[in-house]
Amino acid sequence: MPELNEGQGFESTSKWQGILQEVEEAQREAASNGEVIWYRGQAVADWLVRSSLHRHVIDIFESTGIHFAEGNQAFLRDEYKTIYRKFKAHAWHLLDPIERNDWGIIFKMQHYGFPTRLLDWTKSFACALFFAQWDRKREDDAVIYLLNPESLNEVSLGRRGYIALDDNSGLGNIDVRLYHPRWAAPISDLPTIAVFPFLSNPRMVAQRAAFTLSGDSFFPLDEQFEGRLRDKGYIRRIVLPADTFDEAERFLNFVGAGSYEYFPDLEGLRIAHKAETKKVLQTAKHYLATRKHSQEPSEKE
Repeated sequence: MPELNEGQGFESTSKWQGILQEVEEAQREAASNGEVIWYRGQAVADWLVRSSLHRHVIDIFESTGIHFAEGNQAFLRDEYKTIYRKFKAHAWHLLDPIERNDWGIIFKMQHYGFPTRLLDWTKSFACALFFAQWDRKREDDAVIYLLNPESLNEVSLGRRGYIALDDNSGLGNIDVRLYHPRWAAPISDLPTIAVFPFLSNPRMVAQRAAFTLSGDSFFPLDEQFEGRLRDKGYIRRIVLPADTFDEAERFLNFVGAGSYEYFPDLEGLRIAHKAETKKVLQTAKHYLATRKHSQEPSEKE
């Protein structure tokens, strides 16, 4: 890690303390109303809050040079259906029994980076910070979004509470089958909603996973519903300036938030081993440099 002079260190620490204080105040306010906050960390502050499916469709239009317009919901639904059918056909023998159902397949797609309507959130600030730091460049600002999921559903559906995603979810007040590519497309546009999944794999449990199920709008979540979510404070963004990178890393080390904690499998263990080896080498390099400097003769000598 590059050394900071006294002024830089104080300024950076002050910024980081301000970030923690803002999160704490948001948590306290939500708790006083009997609500919770969901978090989402992004390594680049300028990235927009869109699902991977919406980003995928926009990329198709941009790469082909075809003019993209907000009214491409039909293409989005057709593309989603095609991706889903191909994935199910090729991956069926790779799915665990608990995943061989409508939403289990979608969660598996999300898990491996296939385009879906799901947008990942977590109920843990530390987990969101971990993903904000994940692949973050030291010179970049990162961001953490805070979302009040019950207020999202109140704006979106006219009712508070959460929507469950399971095989019987079509029998409830909100028919979430309309959001699934297996079923027939709805007549009207779908709004974005906050949902609770069934936790079909250990990563979802470890990451305290929650999701928004993106509707048909291509606007980023904070710009949907004519900006009401943003204007009412139901979604807010906290920028992590580039010079808070080291403080964020120290915080994650302090609370024990690392790769194996959030990826409790062999892949996570491999990533954790690689990161630990890097830290050991950095520590050894710093120690040897310090020792060499202390052994150099001074000017007086």
